[in-house]
Amino acid sequence: MLVIGAAVAILFTVFPQWDLAITELFWDASRRHFALARQPWAQTLRAWGNYIPWIFAVPAFAALVLKLLFPDQRMFMPARAAVLLALTMALGPGLVVNGILKQEWGRPRPVHVDDFGGKDTFMPWYDNSGACPGNCSFVSGEGALGFWMTAPASLVPGPLGAVALGAAVLFGAAAGGLRIGFGGHFFTDVVFSGVLVVLIVVLARLWLYDRPRAPTDAAVEAAIGRVGFALRYGVLALWRGAARLLARRAG
Repeated sequence: MLVIGAAVAILFTVFPQWDLAITELFWDASRRHFALARQPWAQTLRAWGNYIPWIFAVPAFAALVLKLLFPDQRMFMPARAAVLLALTMALGPGLVVNGILKQEWGRPRPVHVDDFGGKDTFMPWYDNSGACPGNCSFVSGEGALGFWMTAPASLVPGPLGAVALGAAVLFGAAAGGLRIGFGGHFFTDVVFSGVLVVLIVVLARLWLYDRPRAPTDAAVEAAIGRVGFALRYGVLALWRGAARLLARRAG
C-alpha cells in the first residue's frame, strides 16, 4: 500500500489531470450528473460500507470504556486487540482524516468543480489552497473507514491473515471507488486515505504486537485498569471536595 501511495504521489503530481480523467469516466455529460449516485443498489452498498467497520470497532470501544468504569473486572476481549481497533479508528478515520485533513485541506470535491457542474476550480491533490471551507475532498473519509478494516484483518492468525488483509484492502478500495463514482472524491483522495490509515494500523500493530518486548494482553489490561482506578479516585476526590465546599457554604 505504501509503495502504491508513493507511485500515485509521483504520477499524479506530474500528471494531476489524471484525477479529472478518472472522475470523467463516471460523469454523464449529457445529463450533467454522476449516474451511479442515483442507483439504489449503489446507495445501499455505500451505506453498508459505512456500517460494517463499526461492527468491529464498537465492541473494542465498549471493552475499553467498561474496563475504565469497572477496572477490577476482566475485559471481554483481549486488551491489545481492543486498543489496536479503538486507537486506529480514533486516530485514522477520526482525528487525522476527518478531524484535520478534511477540515484544513481546501480541495473541492468533484461535484463542486466547474468540470462537473460546480463553481470551484479543480485543485491537484498536493495543493490545499482550494475554495472548500470544510469537509473537503482530501482525503476520503469513507475510503479511510473502509481501509481501516485492515486493523481487524491484521488480528486474524495464520495463513488466513493474508486472505483477510487482502479482503480488507479490497473493501476499502470498493468503498472509496463508490465515492469516486458518486462524484464525492477524486482517485487520489481515496488512495491517500488508504495510505494514511494503513500506516497508522502498521505502526499500532508494531507497537502492540510485533516489536521486541511488546506488551502482553495482561500487561495492557492492567495498565488500562490502573487508569480506571485513577479516574475513579479522581472523581471521588472531586465529589468529596464539592460536598465539603457546599457544606461550608450551607453552614
